[in-house]
Amino acid sequence: MRLRSLDELDPSLGTFDTVLMMCGNLGLAGSADATRSLLSRLHRMTSEHGRVVFDSVDPHVSLDEGDASYEARNLERGRLPGEVTIRIRYEERATPWFDLLCVSPPELDSLLPGTGWRLTHVLPGEPPDWYGVLEKG
Repeated sequence: MRLRSLDELDPSLGTFDTVLMMCGNLGLAGSADATRSLLSRLHRMTSEHGRVVFDSVDPHVSLDEGDASYEARNLERGRLPGEVTIRIRYEERATPWFDLLCVSPPELDSLLPGTGWRLTHVLPGEPPDWYGVLEKG
């Protein structure tokens, strides 16, 4: 097993039939452009019938006032509403700050042209979570 960052994923790892990106990992690229780039790379690394199984958070579900303001600021800056900057904390430990992209199904669908993927399955989860499958085509 090798531990690599998303930026280090390349064809030297081999060809995959399925890429599993649960717990918001589809959003780890951080922005719309970076997500498109990641998906294009994954397209080159998957078999003819490759797929990506993932989950995401719909940023438009259950908005409180703070979330709505954050999304409005993102839109003013030319970002997608669900581009968030977060860090993970556990007791006294914390990760560095990083960007995470949370998207609704229509937002993800709008990112797919040119990547070689199409959104074929959308399944509801406990709101605001949702699950999806991307297939080549």
